[in-house]
Amino acid sequence: MTRESPTGALSRISADTLGVFTGDDALALDISRKRLWSLHRAGVVQRVFPDVYRLTAVAPSHEQSLRAALRWGGPESAAAGRSGGEWYGLEGVRSIRPEILGPRNNKRCPAIIVHRPVDLAPFMIRTYRGLRVTGVEATLVALAHLLEPEAFEIACEDARRRQLTSVPSLRTYLKRHGKAGRPGVAPLRALLDQLDPKHPSRSTLEVKTRRLLVANGITDFTREFPLT
Repeated sequence: MTRESPTGALSRISADTLGVFTGDDALALDISRKRLWSLHRAGVVQRVFPDVYRLTAVAPSHEQSLRAALRWGGPESAAAGRSGGEWYGLEGVRSIRPEILGPRNNKRCPAIIVHRPVDLAPFMIRTYRGLRVTGVEATLVALAHLLEPEAFEIACEDARRRQLTSVPSLRTYLKRHGKAGRPGVAPLRALLDQLDPKHPSRSTLEVKTRRLLVANGITDFTREFPLT
């Protein structure tokens, strides 16, 4: 029986993670740290974060970087903030660096934005498309703090349009978890007071038009006015 090569073994175990694996994963395959370093020097693997690697045969991407960050953070970590919004595919949301909820320990990595909340309940962590991520409502609260108002409204309306959330769901979330002083709560509340509670904007252009009208003091317009 032919013995599986180290590269073949690493490719097999990382097939579902875009080529991402940890040093402990390699050890479990009887690939020593010395052998792993030899693969690194040969350009077969690349160290992404502490004890987290990627196969160089797989093209780097935001998703691969996020998966690597979550492996670094451990099984209790979850995508959050811009990374959470990007993972949900919210329009216009892109992460500069991986952003996660991390373990409450002293692990640090300058390349990863790590939040360490005392209480995880308000973040409503769920599994979406195979990754742990903060709930849509919690993600939108974070984005309300991180994005410019127009960019945030575009992302929020996209989430509503795709039925990931709704105005009633967001208000219920804020009633339960919207403590005063929490970043993003105030701007999200303010936006909800301006939006049509039933019908989300159908496009970015509609968001921009609404904001332009309101900015110029025009508020008595009718959305989706039927032409006959």
